[in-house]
Amino acid sequence: MIFFTLQKKLRELVTSKCTLLWLEGTQHERVLKIKLSGSKIILNLANGTTKVIAFEKYTFTSVGLQFWCQGKPGVLYKWEQVGNTESYNNEKTKLDDNVPDDDPTPPDIAA
Repeated sequence: MIFFTLQKKLRELVTSKCTLLWLEGTQHERVLKIKLSGSKIILNLANGTTKVIAFEKYTFTSVGLQFWCQGKPGVLYKWEQVGNTESYNNEKTKLDDNVPDDDPTPPDIAA
């Protein structure tokens, strides 16, 4: 039931008109595709890499979701200042859940 709530929140994020970024330390990358698999999220990033985060805990925030892996935080950030529009992105972020159904510079934030 807990992962159902997480899946619902992920679906809400990817269907928003916002750009999703993965923030980890001082690094950031635009997220193209998300898959939830148990206590792991798999992110396909705009730089062509796939990131697997085996999280121990997560929390909902006003700007997205924060995950912790081995005590280190990472944030799935909903960047509302830049819309995820057809003219900006050729491809919207997708949630790949196997169940029915150029890189922006984010504002200076502390994750």
